[in-house]
Amino acid sequence: MGSMTHACRALVGVGAALLCAGVLAAPADTTVEPCSARALNLEQPAYMIVDAVVRGDRLLLPDYTRGLREVDLLTGKDLRPRSILPLGTQRGEVKGPQHLGCGAGRCVVFGDRYFWVFFDRSWKFLHEYPGFTSTASGQPLVFDDRIVVYGVARAEASGTTAYLYVQYDDGGVFPLQEFPMNMPIPEIVKHIQFKGIITGGLTALPDGGWIFLDPRSYSVYVFDRHDRLRKAWNGANPRFRVPNWKAAPEVHDDSGRETYARWQLSQPLVKRPVVVGDDLLAVVIGLPDGPLRQRHELDLYRLSGEPVAIGVPITGVDAGRLVASDADAERLMLVGQETWEPSARTIVWNVDVPSVEQP
Repeated sequence: MGSMTHACRALVGVGAALLCAGVLAAPADTTVEPCSARALNLEQPAYMIVDAVVRGDRLLLPDYTRGLREVDLLTGKDLRPRSILPLGTQRGEVKGPQHLGCGAGRCVVFGDRYFWVFFDRSWKFLHEYPGFTSTASGQPLVFDDRIVVYGVARAEASGTTAYLYVQYDDGGVFPLQEFPMNMPIPEIVKHIQFKGIITGGLTALPDGGWIFLDPRSYSVYVFDRHDRLRKAWNGANPRFRVPNWKAAPEVHDDSGRETYARWQLSQPLVKRPVVVGDDLLAVVIGLPDGPLRQRHELDLYRLSGEPVAIGVPITGVDAGRLVASDADAERLMLVGQETWEPSARTIVWNVDVPSVEQP
């Protein structure tokens, strides 16, 4: 594998351009075109970035204090003065929305009501069921008869402490991966706190299958449309390191948020994978870059696990929080905040993934 990499240049601000050029780290028989991206500041910062869905020029953003926002990606302004969804604690309402997943003509929202609340594509309420025994850590995948969740399903729901599971429309849970039965509770808590929100996650495949990326090990699991594991492989970025679990602080309330952020941002953070072609998977990895901030690199793989481009620097995409959104049209859209603090400046980066051609 070749080792030539070229950093990116950036002018960060509304409408700013991020440009990359040259030969990316790639196998010798692969040609990778230059890449570019744009950065857009949101007029109204989010309280705390958790999930994001992009459809066309619209960003759907669950905002803990303001409900579900719809943002114009041409201007950075909210398209509506209020939440798309009704806020409250009654049936069909949402409170403190955090997680949003869309697919198969419907969306699901999970928040402080601890209910999985489903809506159609026009935001008409469909149904809901309680989530007291299953919660989300990252963005759920939505299919026509079930959702796939990266989170926690408690033992009373599944017989295990699952962190990856299928949840059917009646609320039934089928675990796919779980913590070892002999893992001490304090260690499980550390892993739960690290997994999800700004690390790892799920992405759907064009054939109905899906992928799970475990950020603790940079392990990639490829499932078919029947939720059967078909292959597994590990990421190849040499700067990835397993988290330093011994140094992980305990967090019992909001007073420990900065201490935890300082530790977490000192670890390599692998983001939610994104399918950017028929046989091309993009993974963004955050790397420590001073106190409470990270710089980011791009890794590209075939679905088989074959590396295409590894460790491509994306200079200018620096953030205290960053997620890879669920975006249409095979786009790589990153949504982040300048610092770890709530309500920090919120930025959307539209990254043009370089096309890959075989000679």
